[in-house]
Amino acid sequence: MNNGTEASRQELLETLVKGQRRALRHSRIVTVLCLALAALLVIAVLTAVPRITAALDRMDEAFSSVESSLGMLDRLDTALTSVESAVGKLDDLGDTLSTVESAMGKLDGLADTLSTVESTMGKLDGLAENAAALGNAAARLEAMDIDSLNRGIQNISQIDFETLNQAIRDLSAAVQPLAEFASMFG
Repeated sequence: MNNGTEASRQELLETLVKGQRRALRHSRIVTVLCLALAALLVIAVLTAVPRITAALDRMDEAFSSVESSLGMLDRLDTALTSVESAVGKLDDLGDTLSTVESAMGKLDGLADTLSTVESTMGKLDGLAENAAALGNAAARLEAMDIDSLNRGIQNISQIDFETLNQAIRDLSAAVQPLAEFASMFG
């Protein structure tokens, strides 16, 4: 039985050696696969890190652009406030323009009145000359034609107010389109 036991030991040892060799082969394959996996992981990290860094840089630039845009929005808000203030001033300008239009009507009336006053002043100059002549020649006063003196006074009193009023109405009609244009802004 010695032979039989030894043969069985021999078979058992061969079986164990085969099993150990198989286990060693599997261990080596697993080790090689783990090394390959680790190498792939290192390669992936080395290629991904620059891409991630570049993406983070682009995100930082985008945030900077957004901050710049927000600054521009603040400046636009300030500009809008200024525009609103200017529009308010344009409304005031429309009121002022209406006042100026009214004043222009009055000035035109005044110009017509001044023209009439100049004419009257000319007549008054003539009257002053006549009065001087009358003072120098008091004796001739009785002989002087009283009717011409009455006509001179009548000329002074005959300022044509209807023509003056018509000139004011004409000026108002001429300035009215400007006032309507200005009222479009107010």
